Amino acid sequence: MTDRIELSARVAGLAVVAALLLAPVARAHACGGFFCNRPPPNPLDPLPIAQAGENVAFGIEGDPANGNAVVTAHIQILYSGTAAAFSWVIPVASVPELSTGTDRLFSALGAPTQPRFQPSYEIDGTCLPNPPLPAGGFGGASGAGGSTASADAGVPGGVNVVFQGVVGPYAAKIVQSSDANELKDWLTTNGYYLDPRAGQIIDTYVREGKYFVALKLDNGQDVRSIRPIVLTFHGTDPCVPLRLTAIAALPDMPVTIYVLGRTRAVPLGFLELKLDELRIDWPAAGANYAALLREAADDAGGNAFVTEYAGTSTVATTLWTAGQFDPDALRTAPTPPVYVQRLTAQGLGNDSQTLPLLQQYIPMPQEAIAQGIPPATFYNNLSTYWVQYAFPPFDLATLTDKIVETIIEPRRLAQQMIGAHPYLTRLGTFISPEEMNADPLFAFNADLGDRPAVHGAVLRTVCGDREYLSCNAPVRLELPDGRMAWVRRGVSAATCQFPAYDTSLQTLPAAEVAWERGLSGEGTRRLDNQSAIQNGLALHNAAFNVGNTGPGTGGQGVGGRGSVGAGLGGASGAGGTGGHSTPGAGPTGSGCACALTGGSTPGGLLFVAGVLLVAWRARRRRRG
Repeated sequence: MTDRIELSARVAGLAVVAALLLAPVARAHACGGFFCNRPPPNPLDPLPIAQAGENVAFGIEGDPANGNAVVTAHIQILYSGTAAAFSWVIPVASVPELSTGTDRLFSALGAPTQPRFQPSYEIDGTCLPNPPLPAGGFGGASGAGGSTASADAGVPGGVNVVFQGVVGPYAAKIVQSSDANELKDWLTTNGYYLDPRAGQIIDTYVREGKYFVALKLDNGQDVRSIRPIVLTFHGTDPCVPLRLTAIAALPDMPVTIYVLGRTRAVPLGFLELKLDELRIDWPAAGANYAALLREAADDAGGNAFVTEYAGTSTVATTLWTAGQFDPDALRTAPTPPVYVQRLTAQGLGNDSQTLPLLQQYIPMPQEAIAQGIPPATFYNNLSTYWVQYAFPPFDLATLTDKIVETIIEPRRLAQQMIGAHPYLTRLGTFISPEEMNADPLFAFNADLGDRPAVHGAVLRTVCGDREYLSCNAPVRLELPDGRMAWVRRGVSAATCQFPAYDTSLQTLPAAEVAWERGLSGEGTRRLDNQSAIQNGLALHNAAFNVGNTGPGTGGQGVGGRGSVGAGLGGASGAGGTGGHSTPGAGPTGSGCACALTGGSTPGGLLFVAGVLLVAWRARRRRRG
């Protein structure tokens, strides 16, 4: 069996799934989506529910019973709307076990793996002292909440209900039919409004023999009780399809997939991108990262991921440790104020499920509600209100059981899943409905190295020999791969002018390389913009006139009749020397700027680089 899990990377509704790989042949398709409970009043209006993002975490382990794989998919459901309107359907290849998880899993995986761009600041030469500032300065994976179920051999109309029961806050059913029209009638009758496009996709899934997991909020539950749904598949061919996503997804929908396994995961069928870090807005600490990823994914036709982190899973925030929580201390609390004090002391007060549970089992007095006291304020000051109002009956014992079921146990199981897998891969992309037309695979590739979440670069202020105030001096960006680019021109002035950072690098391609990955090796390069980027970089640097800053690192001068510098900084000044070279960066000479003798402007290079960039932009426009 091969190291792969098939995942269909399309998302449906307001939250869905993506997949991971197995050790032996395991394939998982991913798909699902929100359905409205009724059509929009105007049939020409878009559906009132739109999926704005997708977070999915996958874990795989062997089945101790028979050695087959077990795939667990945690799907974070991001929903805003009324409880009555909530309905969610996901096609799956086999009947999964259903349970509920914790949103904290996505925080634990997401925060430490979020791409971060942290420049360091260095100064070359001796700067003139800055003048004094003006006065005033400058303006969980859980079996907890698992299913209480019943099976039905079938219902009239040819729709087989293989499971129905309560799963956490959800009234859940798993159905299958060999007749697509019967299934669509059943969905409509049960309050799952079908957009015509959804009907066409369901026709395909029915032909493929898929099952459908359908969720609604159970009676008495409100939207605050929504938490991740967990699907566990046993066997070697789990399937979680995602193609329904295109029906309700917003344009450029962000998708983040976490793969917990034994080595790095790579996409198969979708490309893997490497962003050009020259395009990162380093002075703003990468504030343009999302826009850059969106642009790169669009350039690849939408079917591409960036590996945002690959490395040890121990970076995940700890969700649970043995002895951390003490339910018995909660059960023995004599009064609600003591209960809430103990609850918050154990770190359980800020869970998204805590406030709804407190409202249910320690109800607010009607007088407090009538006075408009917000629930969070009320329970944060419960000791004060306890002596001020007559409280209705409360149930601390059942409240504790629910805290264990919906908060503590999901955290424990989520922590168990993280700890069972030594390696974590995070993949991200943006994808629009019209691009949701292919199903990616994800596979393990042990030949590829780690990918850190934290990226560094140097922003070097070049003052020369007291030629500039530091606030006015030229600034050069230096990347770890040896590339350098001037990003601010110098201004000779006796007062701080704070010249703006140059933005012309934003005309370079967003993606440096795109690979078609395999189970080993680097894979095949399907997109390689390195030559266009290097030529564009040389053009960019040659356009800067930073003056003679003396000997430096990276070709700091552009004066006189000297040769074009060995570094990326452009031409050397009359008494200066070039800086660090980047082999292979130019047609001749020792650096990226292209070596010419005599003249001060590399005109041939400017022309060639301009033609390459124009050709790249033309290809991009045609793809758009």
